[in-house]
Amino acid sequence: MADRTFGWVQEAYTLGNLKNVVSVFVPDSEINRILRMDKIPRLISEKDGRDEFIRELSGREISIPYTHLKGKGTPAGYTRSNAPCSGIIQAVLPGQRKEYQSDWPADSFLRWAVSIGFLHYDRKEDVCSLSVLGRRYADAPADSEEEVFVLKTAFLSYPPVCRVLSLLGEEGHLTKFEIGARLGFIGEAGFTSIPQYMILQGLLEAETREEKTKLLQDTEGTSDKYVRTICSWLIQMGWVNKVPKEVTAHIGCQTFTGTIPQSYQLTLKGRTVLKHVTGVSKFPRIPKRVMWDMLATKVADREYLRNRRTYIIKYLEGAYRSALQVKEYLKGVGMEEEAETILDDIRSLENIGLHVKKAGSTYRIMDEITGLLLPAVNHGPAPVKSEVSVCKDYLRSRLTHVDHKYLLLLDLGYDGTSDRDYEIQTAGLLTDELDFKGARLGDTRKPDVCVYYGEDGLILDNKAYGKGYSLPIKQADEMYRYIEENKERNEMLNPNKWWEIFDRRVVRYHFAFVSGAFTGGFKERLNNIRMRSGICGAAVNSMNLLLMAEELKSGRLGYKECFALFDCNDEIVL
Repeated sequence: MADRTFGWVQEAYTLGNLKNVVSVFVPDSEINRILRMDKIPRLISEKDGRDEFIRELSGREISIPYTHLKGKGTPAGYTRSNAPCSGIIQAVLPGQRKEYQSDWPADSFLRWAVSIGFLHYDRKEDVCSLSVLGRRYADAPADSEEEVFVLKTAFLSYPPVCRVLSLLGEEGHLTKFEIGARLGFIGEAGFTSIPQYMILQGLLEAETREEKTKLLQDTEGTSDKYVRTICSWLIQMGWVNKVPKEVTAHIGCQTFTGTIPQSYQLTLKGRTVLKHVTGVSKFPRIPKRVMWDMLATKVADREYLRNRRTYIIKYLEGAYRSALQVKEYLKGVGMEEEAETILDDIRSLENIGLHVKKAGSTYRIMDEITGLLLPAVNHGPAPVKSEVSVCKDYLRSRLTHVDHKYLLLLDLGYDGTSDRDYEIQTAGLLTDELDFKGARLGDTRKPDVCVYYGEDGLILDNKAYGKGYSLPIKQADEMYRYIEENKERNEMLNPNKWWEIFDRRVVRYHFAFVSGAFTGGFKERLNNIRMRSGICGAAVNSMNLLLMAEELKSGRLGYKECFALFDCNDEIVL
């Protein structure tokens, strides 16, 4: 079974290109002929599949392997900008400096077409073909009533579009960060959003217009990207307008104000369309297309989570059920789950755009669901829950004061490609959820995160490693350097003066390393830093950081006692 990630789309924007992608599958359509007779012979070599592609596009019923559509990626010795064209959809999409695009945009457009139901995907064979709705879209004249109707049907069947429209309908004017924070699965890697106050803080610190523009363009989480992509579609449909929004955030005693250009409002047409989402009066609710793939993305045990959420959706589709009833139902299909885990899943189903109605302690999905099938299981082992998910289940019942969105720290702590997100979410937990002052710094020659409370300051270094972090001597030396720079506070040592993040009242300092898990000789290196600097520190994994946050927020642990934990020169274990 091929590993595809349908259901969530980034970096595929224009409806014109979408229509061309879908029209590829219509025998002898204009784009189909251009590909067969001109583009593929010119752009794709024989060894990359030229002749086979032309044969596939010449059939009366067109069904094409996904890899032939997407292309092969970037071969050794090439960069993405000069890689040869090796996929049919690459040849459909015009590039900025060449006639075709790379395999990444090709994959994005394919995911878009499959996710909204224009293309049918056969999971067993890993091939795409045209759906009935896709044929109607391809055949509809540009800007015709038929085209608008088909696009409306497709978009309103796609839950994340409904989620974005609903949030805008409820709250009027929202930035991509405000929407992104409420889109996707709670506490899960693959659905990150940048806290808005961090953007405002960055805008205030940016010295030039170019720096502000770069910050607004480059700094976004995965969910924020989904929002930006979806809103680009809705703007083209005339349902949403892009209107800059001035926003203010209060963090402790600090107030940040700035303008976020990527902010959105419903148009009058959008408000009318929203009635189809809610099923008001004469506006029938359109069935929701939910693909198994969209029920988890980046996490290690995503097949297990997709299966669990599929069972929950199917069980809640027909009647009101309590979390305990869902728990018993899941037990019957071989899944042992706690009620808190089920409740987080149900809240997450709302976050992806399903209409979940609550009555007392029971829940029901009010949508008609289409397209949701558990993949046929071959004779291999059944998907199992990862150790990280087991830890999350343990934490869910204990985090009664801390927002469960911070459970994604467990995923990020083991993801060596998500250092920035790990730093941002750690800083968010400490400053947004708790009463620490400070921020993520995380640039060259700066610590990742610095926070303080009263007279105590803490220098943090986040390290995301798949198999645990041993604290190599190079990173120990780097922390020692930060401690010494903070003592000296000499601009000649470091012109960026990162230590100014600390209030003047701070007189005691501590340091810590944060990771998913620790291994090897990390304790020896902690003691090495202590002996050289005279300052004590600690290691703390994501799980214990969250337990500490819960103790602080509940009032069972004081801030002075919390800082004392960081003086152990060992791993903090709660």
